[in-house]
Amino acid sequence: MINIISALLENGHAYESDGSIYYRITAFPEYGKLSKINFSGNRDGGSERIDTDKYDKEDARDFALWKLVGPDDQPGWDAPFGRGRPGWHIECSAMAMKYLGETFDLHAGGQDLQFPHHENEIAQSEGATGKQFAKYWIHSEFLKIDDVTMSKSKGNFFTFRDLKDQGYSPLAIRYLLLSVPYRKQLNFTFEGLQGAETTVERLRNFRSIISNLRSDSGSTLSATD
Repeated sequence: MINIISALLENGHAYESDGSIYYRITAFPEYGKLSKINFSGNRDGGSERIDTDKYDKEDARDFALWKLVGPDDQPGWDAPFGRGRPGWHIECSAMAMKYLGETFDLHAGGQDLQFPHHENEIAQSEGATGKQFAKYWIHSEFLKIDDVTMSKSKGNFFTFRDLKDQGYSPLAIRYLLLSVPYRKQLNFTFEGLQGAETTVERLRNFRSIISNLRSDSGSTLSATD
């Protein structure tokens, strides 16, 4: 993370303000290319000007790469640009590039991460390397529980362990979750999970029949077989 931030500072994609480091959105003209959001109405100095004084930033759209912390504050790490802690987005770029390279094929996540998280990942990664970050992006839809969007705040969620402890097989849970395209919302119900359990059992039985079937080379099977 420190190396990426240092590269961004060196090439002008980042700047220091009151000890913290921010990404300069105006240095990356392609910002918004993933989410297709038009930011022209939010630029400083326009008719919809945003007061940047409370942000300590050049532009209210700029995002934090490194936040200054005091000598005794935790967590905090020493860096060439001062003791602090990383912003929300920079760690993902660092991990991805460490294990997958500066450019890799596929990046996935929930649709709620498309903006600003993935948009900021692209800006800081490509701003540091000058190379395409990810070639393809997959954003999956939210999961519903009995027609209500699943969320921790609503308490309407189940963990894999919860379902397994209730006697449902891992294969049936996987089958249900893969039963709709990733961009379509799945409405999770226990009735649907039980149906998936039945389907998986039928597939197991069919596989067992085929595996145990014995026939001569070149022979054909009739409907009664």
